[in-house]
Amino acid sequence: MSDNYLSITDSFDQAWSKFKEKALFFVGVTTLSMFISMIGQSDKFIGINHGVDMANHQFTLFSLVGMILSSYLGLGIWKICIKHFRGEEVELNDLLSISLSQFVHYIIATIISGIAIMIGMLLLIIPGIHISCRLILVPAFIVDKNESFDTALKSSWEATKGYSMKIFLWYLLAMLVMLAGFLALIVGIFAAAPVVSIAMAYIYVKLTD
Repeated sequence: MSDNYLSITDSFDQAWSKFKEKALFFVGVTTLSMFISMIGQSDKFIGINHGVDMANHQFTLFSLVGMILSSYLGLGIWKICIKHFRGEEVELNDLLSISLSQFVHYIIATIISGIAIMIGMLLLIIPGIHISCRLILVPAFIVDKNESFDTALKSSWEATKGYSMKIFLWYLLAMLVMLAGFLALIVGIFAAAPVVSIAMAYIYVKLTD
């Protein structure tokens, strides 16, 4: 592939166009995902009449459930964005179509990636950023090609070879998009988040299809 094959600005241009095709659907999916991810992070989910020990226990339980559900829905969003970017029909059921096997492999891959990135960060930070960029597509390979955690790690590493800098710059632009969405009276995040997700699907499709 040529160096110009992966365009940072084009990823967001196309993501915005794709988002507008099913804006209400993506806003709904984002709202649901954000609501689920908030479980365990708000005092509303903790009984105010419980003692300190019970409250801490419930907070831990809700946090764990929220983290698991958020991760699961995150994989579903990956699948939806990949299908939608390819022009395939998507529906809410796709959000819950991730198998237990895929989810387990994703958790294992996430742990391995996290350890690798952490070690890289300890080595003057730059190696950690490089590893993070090279492993950005791991979830996509798991949900789209049903690869095992080890194969997905290798596939992402190979697919992103030579694109670390572009992906890093993409990360920076994605952060600005999310910030802009948050500053737009907060509600803008419901458009910014799916646009960034679709832009990630763009990277995957462009580097693998």
